[in-house]
Amino acid sequence: MVDVQKELLKDLDQKKLDNSVLQTDPENNNKTFQSAEMLIFGLEKDREVYRGLFLKHQFLQLKGRKQLITENLEVWIGYDGNKGDLFQILLCFREKKDERIDAMTRSQACINNVFKKNTKSRLPFKGPTIALIGSDGSGKSTVTNDLETWFSEKLDCRRYYLGSGDHYNPVYKRSIKMIRRLFKSAIVLNKQQKITSGRNELNQTEKKSTKKGMKNWYILLNAYYLYRFSVHSLKQLKKSYYFSEQGGICLFDRYPQNQFLGINDGPKIRKSYGDINSSMIKRLINKEEENIRKCVEMSPDLVIKLIISPEIGILRKPDHNIQELKKKSDIIHDLNFEHAVVQSIDANQKYEEELKTIKKMIWDYLFQLSKMNR
Repeated sequence: MVDVQKELLKDLDQKKLDNSVLQTDPENNNKTFQSAEMLIFGLEKDREVYRGLFLKHQFLQLKGRKQLITENLEVWIGYDGNKGDLFQILLCFREKKDERIDAMTRSQACINNVFKKNTKSRLPFKGPTIALIGSDGSGKSTVTNDLETWFSEKLDCRRYYLGSGDHYNPVYKRSIKMIRRLFKSAIVLNKQQKITSGRNELNQTEKKSTKKGMKNWYILLNAYYLYRFSVHSLKQLKKSYYFSEQGGICLFDRYPQNQFLGINDGPKIRKSYGDINSSMIKRLINKEEENIRKCVEMSPDLVIKLIISPEIGILRKPDHNIQELKKKSDIIHDLNFEHAVVQSIDANQKYEEELKTIKKMIWDYLFQLSKMNR
């Protein structure tokens, strides 16, 4: 892996530019430049030379609000493949050789505003929306959490969970769990009670009606939950796409799809309750599928498939069924995202290597976006 700091300093030395390079000390109590690893004072006439060097090493120029960034200060950020970290540089320009102190004075208030009040800078173009998908045990949540932490050190990044697992726990989901427990208790109790020939037939009919009523209510509530989950996903995506328009980076843990019903974040009501003759169920089916269709149309820019073998997946998720894991793994391979760049990652490898590969992949994609938006 390339040590971007070492290579950049070497190129600066070869260009023999009249500049001053200050590298920050992590133990220094002066927090003015705590968000940047390097501070460079260069001459205004060499602006394009610096720009060429930074682009050579795949740095991105960040543009903050007009009142925070002045013409004599540029903020650049790059990826240090050697350490797997983001690397930030403040570039201050001066007109004459002896103006370093004056340039620093002019930029002081601006730098303080940018890196103290607004530490999380945004991209100067529409931020990417990045979805990570994979079968159970592939590490989707772990990777998205780590990527959010990594990005948030320098850039404004938000993570959105679009699954129905433990991270999504609304009131009606808890209500369903309670009704499910009550329903199972009623079944167990019914089995324990022996129906004797002398029991009143009316009482038996009433119990059967009560049981059927509980089951119908459970089905309706569960179908409503699945519908509300599709509403939640659509709302999250609308929020995320507004955020990305402002230059923020969006990470999606899972992503809705409508190619496969009842599995891998696809529509679920039709497969579970589509054969029930109920106008309410039919309306919920149509509304859920319409919401998921809208989610699919709001395609992410980059999709990263975490490919894991069922044998490794069952070791990470021993409470799952290996056949079900194999089915989900096959679906991940077959999922299409027509308007997205799709990349596959081997999630069977050591996690440190996997994460570093994903970071490099995302940074290369970001750099390509920046080239298209110059």
